[in-house]
Amino acid sequence: MDEFEKRFQAIDRKKIVDFLSSLSKPCYESELLKIAFENADITGGDALELYQNHFLLFCLLYELQNEFYDTGKYLHIHFMRTFLYDYPRKGECRFFNEELMGFCHENTSGDNEYCEYHRKRFENEVESLSIKYFYLDRENFSRLDRESAESFINGAWEILGNYEEYKKSFAILDLPESSSIETIKRQFKVLAKRHHPDHGESSHKKFNEINRAYRLLLKMIPIIRK
Repeated sequence: MDEFEKRFQAIDRKKIVDFLSSLSKPCYESELLKIAFENADITGGDALELYQNHFLLFCLLYELQNEFYDTGKYLHIHFMRTFLYDYPRKGECRFFNEELMGFCHENTSGDNEYCEYHRKRFENEVESLSIKYFYLDRENFSRLDRESAESFINGAWEILGNYEEYKKSFAILDLPESSSIETIKRQFKVLAKRHHPDHGESSHKKFNEINRAYRLLLKMIPIIRK
């Protein structure tokens, strides 16, 4: 048995399932890590081990996501808001909006699981699948070196400390949290032109606010969407 299988099989799967089933609100990854790895130091431990524990946990969560699907439940997986939802009834759109933390519920046609609008946004589902299958590919467990692991862990803790500012930055730019970097850049150009500092003191203050939000998102999005 290789290292991945040995550590993966050591996780008490039932405890994780019971915890997820008991939740009344979304939970942090740290809560799940404490259950999965009772003796691990999840704040000050070795960076590579922390990353590997993160990978093991998310691999398990995505496996459970498939299992919950068969029971009519959707396990939304996110390092700050993992939660178990009931799928919409047949004939209602199953697109999950991360910004609103809920399903679309619009009527669908035929055997489609998505409404017409969200069928056209298939690229969002492709991105989600890409993340999911990164964690389900067990070979990725051993591909991250110590330096990359430290960068990943430091980035994760930075997000935890600045998550409210992260969400606020989208609001300042008048964009949903699902916006791509390209969309953010386009919106910044529009707002920067509208609130150019040369337009007066109030515009100067607004431009600074927009610019701070923009720079924060450019820095954090590549980390949070890894």
